[in-house]
Amino acid sequence: MKAFCLIGDHLRHFADSSSQRNFQPWFVPDDGEKWFALICPAVKINRLGTHIAPKFARRYYDDLSVACVFLPESAVGCMATADERYFVRDAAYCIGEAVSAAENDGRHVIDAVGQTINFSLESLNVDAKLAELSTFCTMKMGDIIIFADHAITLALVENFHLEASIDDKKSIDIRIK
Repeated sequence: MKAFCLIGDHLRHFADSSSQRNFQPWFVPDDGEKWFALICPAVKINRLGTHIAPKFARRYYDDLSVACVFLPESAVGCMATADERYFVRDAAYCIGEAVSAAENDGRHVIDAVGQTINFSLESLNVDAKLAELSTFCTMKMGDIIIFADHAITLALVENFHLEASIDDKKSIDIRIK
């Protein structure tokens, strides 16, 4: 499984071991930095494809989810140029439970600790981004595309309970230790 994080025109790729399990505790690194969670929309690829035309891209994903990307304060403001080590470290991101991308007439809401993001698949430009990604790598079932341009930023402290929902369905539930 590949996981891509799109930030503007920049692409970041997570290591295979970078996935944090949902409903499992996340431990704040003891490196002296303040850590943040970026709560972003994400889509999950449901079939194999390469060189996908934008007009057919919608056939390659059914689910919309919430992604949580864990970054230190020094990388939050400049995620596109942040040090690669933050994207290859273990537990660098978490993918939550999914909802159907076709629900709610294409309008979706992510809520995390009282903050919300309103978006649509069109505002994320999912089809064009998927088509572009598929020109240089084969998209496989289970691959994830995270849209970090639309994010809620939350400071992480020990004993914090991070919950995020999409369209009123709980998606992410992580205790920060």
